[in-house]
Amino acid sequence: MFLLLSEILVFKGYRIKIYKMISEIARYIFFVHHLLLLLNGAMAIELPCPEYFRYIRNDNFESMGQVEIPSPPRNMALHLKIELTVPTSLPSKYVGRLELAQSKEESIRAIQQRRSLFYVVHFPISHPLPILTNIWFNEQLYCSGPRASGRIVTSIVLEHTLFPPRILTIPTNQENNLDAQPNFNDFIQFDQISFSPFIPETPSRLPTLPPPPPLLSPSPSPRPSSQPSPLLSSIPSKVLSEKKPLNNNDDECGRVNIQNSNINPLIAKGVKTSPGQWPWLVAIFVVKIQFEFHCTGTLVTNKHIVTVAHCTRLDDIILPASTMLVSLGRYRLRDWREKGSVNREVKEYTLHPDYKGDAKDPTADADLAIITLWEPVKFSDFIKPICLWSGSNDLRDIVGSRGYVIGWGQDEFGRYLTDPHMAIVPIVSQEDCLWSNAGFVAFTSNRTFCAGSRNGIGPCNGDSGSGLVIRKTDGRYQLRGVVSHSILDRNTMSCDLTHYVVYVDVAKHLDWIHSQITS
Repeated sequence: MFLLLSEILVFKGYRIKIYKMISEIARYIFFVHHLLLLLNGAMAIELPCPEYFRYIRNDNFESMGQVEIPSPPRNMALHLKIELTVPTSLPSKYVGRLELAQSKEESIRAIQQRRSLFYVVHFPISHPLPILTNIWFNEQLYCSGPRASGRIVTSIVLEHTLFPPRILTIPTNQENNLDAQPNFNDFIQFDQISFSPFIPETPSRLPTLPPPPPLLSPSPSPRPSSQPSPLLSSIPSKVLSEKKPLNNNDDECGRVNIQNSNINPLIAKGVKTSPGQWPWLVAIFVVKIQFEFHCTGTLVTNKHIVTVAHCTRLDDIILPASTMLVSLGRYRLRDWREKGSVNREVKEYTLHPDYKGDAKDPTADADLAIITLWEPVKFSDFIKPICLWSGSNDLRDIVGSRGYVIGWGQDEFGRYLTDPHMAIVPIVSQEDCLWSNAGFVAFTSNRTFCAGSRNGIGPCNGDSGSGLVIRKTDGRYQLRGVVSHSILDRNTMSCDLTHYVVYVDVAKHLDWIHSQITS
């Protein structure tokens, strides 16, 4: 009996082994079958760019692409763009995606060690297999191949940008023999706070947008030493008819959340705000190793944001729109799951055509950009647009008025805020601004204005793009200015709020703004 039982167990063991062998053989046949299909398709398209591109399969036997960039340059942004063509129409809006084959940390380690950088291409369809047509890396064409042929040919462009890690060392002690003339601070946040957002990955979209025009952000440069005469005059007064911008709902714009409109006591020389109190406030992030807070913006429609042009650069690098993310209804920068907040990808941004700022000749004139979102937002208690300025655009009509500026920038101790604070700043005349500091002559224009109490209260690093809003007699707020530049304190390498802050005058650019948000 024991012998019979042992024989049965042995027989069952053989059956298990046989089943395993059959399973492995079937899996192998399945793999070979798909591999032959892949190779046949690959031979038919002659495998373009074999030194940079190859077809691979993942663990689920799904067809994918792999791009290899040998020894990419270090300490600079790496922008990969590929074009695929497929001889059919796509069944949905999904066009695939391009991503790093390894984690960002491992990829950057490979770059620093001068090893190859690998990317994975997720195809929108596998039959027919998309054909690689072009590879560009940092704006250089690495290779190209033939396009797909057929009655219908779909072109797909996928992009990926990897920013290197950066550590900015700010000296605590400055030499005493520094140039006495002021430098200008552009308010872009340098000591950025890194977060890992809880947002779903979304695919790249077609068509891809052309790269924005070259733009250089302001940097320190010598200033005139003589005291200026007030040479700039205001643009002649002109009464503008109040236009109806697209989706800037008259019932929604400029209204604060009444439940959260009480002003709290002063904290760190700024007024602490409440969630939803300023519902048009927008946090702009850029992706490096993680999403990092970069600038501030103001919502003007359900898909358009006003900010400054120099916020479209980072360390003299032009930021592709695909590297930017905006958060609306946001209060706590570290809370990606905050109630009432939504995150949106940036479709494109447009710089004001008159903006000429660069490192040698910084200016606040026309320092404006309009950000367009891929998907509109729904207005709520936490998300509402600001009203654009209406009425006279003569600066003299608002001199002495109080403006409200809200942002997440530095406090007077140089610490970046995680909750937004608000500063109340009086608007001053062009003459007072120009006479206050010689450096303002080369930096301002008749399309900018100055504001501030010169008492250490006001916007600082990280507040670039924040809106200056004015409360009108009907209780609504209107956008009149956008934070652009300040005088740089050479001892702290931060904003010097004993001087005025320069704002872009939105009232002088309404025609251009309307043309961008109504097109």
